[in-house]
Amino acid sequence: MLNKSMNDEQFLEQAYNETKALGFVDNQWDFSLMCGRTGAWFSCIKAKNMPMTSDAVLTLSHNIRTLALGLIDAKQHKEALSLSERLIEQAQAQIGRKQMRLSGCSP
Repeated sequence: MLNKSMNDEQFLEQAYNETKALGFVDNQWDFSLMCGRTGAWFSCIKAKNMPMTSDAVLTLSHNIRTLALGLIDAKQHKEALSLSERLIEQAQAQIGRKQMRLSGCSP
């Protein structure tokens, strides 16, 4: 489960694993597309140890929420919505950190 103490790389990997466990993606290519990126995107950012951008996180959250609407299994539906919410929280944290850096309030 995604948590607030994860670094960006751990967050990215965990988001992929949870999305795969929900059956929304089969592989990294699918995950990349679900994030609104090209198929090789996930592999590239993993290899470069880059974080997901907030727009990729929000796109993924939106797509998970959309897919959750079609789930019949109540437990899976709840897990998908929970993941979507945690992704939104992650994006908000990323945006907040960027705002702090841009305003000169953070190292």
